Amino acid sequence: MRKILTFAPFLCFCLIHCLNNSESRFPVDLVLELKNAEPKFKIGTDNLTYHWKKNPGRQSGLPLSRKWENTQITFNTNKDIFLNHSLDAIYFPPGQEYKFKLPKGRYRFSSLIGLLGEKEFQSIVSGKLKFYSQSQILMEWDLSGSLKEQWTKKETSVSLDGDLRLVWESRDSHLFIGEPLLYPNGFGESKKISEKPKSVILIVIDSARKDFLGAYGYRHSVTPVLDEIASESVFFENPFANGNWTKPSMMSFFHSEYSSNLGLGNSWFSTKPYQRKVYYGKKRDNLAKTFREAGYYSKTIMNNVFFLDYTTVGLDLGFHNSFQVGMDIVDTEVLTNHAIAFVEDKKDIPYFLHFNLNTPHASYSPPPEDMKAVRSKVPDSEFYRYESPVQRYLGEMHYTDREIGRLVTKLKELGTYDETMIIVTGDHGELFSPEHDYSYHFIMQTRFGHGETHYDEEINVPYFIKLPKSIAVNIGNSTQIRIPGQSSLLSLAPTILGFLDLKPENSTYQGVDYATCILESNPCPTEKFIYTEGRMSESVRTEIYKYIRRYPGFTTVRRTAAGEPHTMAEELYDLQKDPKELRNLSFEKEGETLLQQARADFRRENFLKRNAVRIYIPPCEETICRDYLSLSVQGSIYDWVAPETVQILSGSAKSISITKETRDPRDPKESQEQMRKEKNGSNASMATTDAKKTKLQKPEEIILKTVNPELGAFFQFTRNGKTIPVRFGRYGLEYQRSMNHIEDLIVSERQPDGLFQSPLPWVYNDGAFSGSGESEVQKEMGKEVKKILETWGYIHE
Repeated sequence: MRKILTFAPFLCFCLIHCLNNSESRFPVDLVLELKNAEPKFKIGTDNLTYHWKKNPGRQSGLPLSRKWENTQITFNTNKDIFLNHSLDAIYFPPGQEYKFKLPKGRYRFSSLIGLLGEKEFQSIVSGKLKFYSQSQILMEWDLSGSLKEQWTKKETSVSLDGDLRLVWESRDSHLFIGEPLLYPNGFGESKKISEKPKSVILIVIDSARKDFLGAYGYRHSVTPVLDEIASESVFFENPFANGNWTKPSMMSFFHSEYSSNLGLGNSWFSTKPYQRKVYYGKKRDNLAKTFREAGYYSKTIMNNVFFLDYTTVGLDLGFHNSFQVGMDIVDTEVLTNHAIAFVEDKKDIPYFLHFNLNTPHASYSPPPEDMKAVRSKVPDSEFYRYESPVQRYLGEMHYTDREIGRLVTKLKELGTYDETMIIVTGDHGELFSPEHDYSYHFIMQTRFGHGETHYDEEINVPYFIKLPKSIAVNIGNSTQIRIPGQSSLLSLAPTILGFLDLKPENSTYQGVDYATCILESNPCPTEKFIYTEGRMSESVRTEIYKYIRRYPGFTTVRRTAAGEPHTMAEELYDLQKDPKELRNLSFEKEGETLLQQARADFRRENFLKRNAVRIYIPPCEETICRDYLSLSVQGSIYDWVAPETVQILSGSAKSISITKETRDPRDPKESQEQMRKEKNGSNASMATTDAKKTKLQKPEEIILKTVNPELGAFFQFTRNGKTIPVRFGRYGLEYQRSMNHIEDLIVSERQPDGLFQSPLPWVYNDGAFSGSGESEVQKEMGKEVKKILETWGYIHE
């Protein structure tokens, strides 16, 4: 039980607020100032198509006509270890210049400079970069003789009189000024560490299972450094990742939002153009962006391609500097050495460092000295009960811990360890148990890996936060604060930003901010439902059950890589009776009640936002109606909502068939009497009959949710065996079958006019997730287009 000082929350808030709002905290980030700068000419297209390791900057807020002026540009600076070094840069083609309006004062200009030639195999690059203020030249850098595709650190002091103009003079060379920052005179010179803004290091250990850390109960500590950090941290007792493989997991905890809700999906490595369009087209807060906008220098040091946009699998999250080593096994020491150099170089400024080690990830190849250390810690009787990959995994965990120890030692030598916030977590766990060998095995071809299942061993990860000492002391605790019960990494971003009072107003972060309850000494909220994405699969975990669901068309799994295929659309485990998740209750009568509860919880919570193909089926005026609709969708099928009268069958990931049979429920005698009265002209009887028909025959709508926000569909509709036209998209164009290239026509971001009065079926994609919404002008234009189409005969009312 921690001691609580009654004045601590107020004192802590004042301390953090004052530090975080100090004017001396903020350097001027010229990339973020670009939108207000005056370029000599706008750059809306890619001028260097031969250099494909780049993308237009996504964080500067530039219009499309200027989008290439800010570029995330990558240089392959060491081909032996596949070192790709990316910087968020200002782009200067020959003759370009920019004028910035800036406060008067003296600054230290800091940057990394890189050049490329006009042509791919151009051997010499050269030019002069000149600095002006109020038309007065301040200095110039002659970059003649510079190496092509290399980053060179350049710094200088400048006195500005209200503006800064940067001019690039060159005939055939292109300049990139990476991470251009202006630090005010005296920035970071405070001698008192406790008075400085708190730097943050987020350590992510790829494939780190929680249960192999001593802090989480492993009897033989093969991770002493991490265990020591955990002992003085905010310690989450039972944390879970929101993705069972790297991409959806890391994207979710950087954004505090599920990967699919960011537009990225979870199915495969590639990030498709339409996914980029959705992701970049909407406001997205993420840790790198938030820290950068708060004046922190942001860097990622990693073996992880998912934070580099040019790779076609990753995205630009807005780091100033991305240092990515692609060579496995040798990467860990290189990354750690770079991290050590970084914290020493930046010790006097606030920074956010994402330090991502890939070490425990397969192929499990630890150095011999780490295997020897593990052998000395784990008794033979236990060590040899593990299969060989697990033995090597233990060695990898020890190696990872040792490398992190080198970074911690450097922080302590610098005197910055106490006031640095350190977060440790894993992006996912690893599957080892032979009892859980139900999987596709299409990645590793073995059960030793991840991304295939949703059992706790694959998603239960370490997660703890070492607070800066001044914050920990001011909340009355200098030792471990334990957070009981289940939690998720969706809470990571809002919690660490909450401790530092940096969470933006109206942010898009969705997770729980545990900092608030800790700072205010209140009971912390509980995360009743923890949702996790996988490849075409998902799970919901409560303290009572685990519910696993596979998408239609992806329900066939197998016990071994050799075969035994069988269908398993759902899994259900009673976690109170069966914590090891060994008995799947979804097939058993005993699990019926719990399964219904889990399904209801899943649909009610509605974790993922989706586009939906909406299918309107009009009433049938015949005594018996047999409707049949076959539909194939581009975006793959995720789930559906349909009336009880409708039967749905999914034949594959993209195809679905819908059947509906309607019978007039009135008995034959009543029907004959009604017909006789109608024949005799009884108006009252006719009105009664019409009323009954209206009551009995209502239009029905089927909502077919799609995995991806692709828009197209292919369909055929029959009623009583006769193929009839279907209305399509926002205008209700009539087609017997769908036509080619219908992506634009099928979308209707609102309910089409006349939908429920239509005598024909109507199919449209509501664009709820990917669409941007129609303006009033667009709506009026749509009405005008509809009138024209009616006159052309494409629409029949």
